[in-house]
Parts: sequence; C-alpha cells; structure tokens
Amino acid sequence: RRDMKAFGVEVCCIQPGLFKTSLTNPAKIMKEKEFIWNMLLSDIIKQYGDEYFQKDAEKKEKLSKICLNKDISPVAQCLDHALTGLHPRAHYVVLQDAKLLWNPLSRMPAA
Repeated sequence: RRDMKAFGVEVCCIQPGLFKTSLTNPAKIMKEKEFIWNMLLSDIIKQYGDEYFQKDAEKKEKLSKICLNKDISPVAQCLDHALTGLHPRAHYVVLQDAKLLWNPLSRMPAA
C-alpha cells in the first residue's frame, strides 16, 4: 500500500471474515487434509500423535460453525466506499470473525 503511494496510487486493504464457499467447505477441507495425512511417513505421524488429526478436525468444525458468513453485502459496502468515498479508509475490517481473529493476527510480528 505504501509502495504504491509514490506512484500516486492509493490502496485500501479490505480484510473480510470467512464466508461460506467451496473453499471453506469443512468436508472438502478435511477430505484433502486426510489425503495428505495418509501420505505422510509413519515417523511423521508418530511425531504428531494419532489424536492430532481428529483434534484438528474438531477445531476446524467448530471454527466453521462460528465464522462462516453467508451475507457478502458488508464486503460489497466496503468495496463501494473504498472506490467511491470521498475519504476512503486505509483498512477495512469486515465482520466479527475478522475483527476478533484475523485482524489481530495480521498485526503481530512475523517472528
């Protein structure tokens, strides 16, 4: 965003929450993860532990029930404001899950 300012281009960052799409389909995600898990060497599976896969699946299921939004209109409103507003914001954080989970994580140091 700041790099583009030198060229006279203003950039707005929009951080949406998770939405119910085929990319966030819990069954599809777990099927892909299970395929990868089954391809791992037994030594690697042993390091993670047998219960790792099941616990991870339960966490993903909980997260998908809490965070998957169906209404994309708040994102469209932010896009509209960013493109047509007199004073667009530098950052738009859309929906509660983005505000509570993703936004704080994005501001943490990489280390």
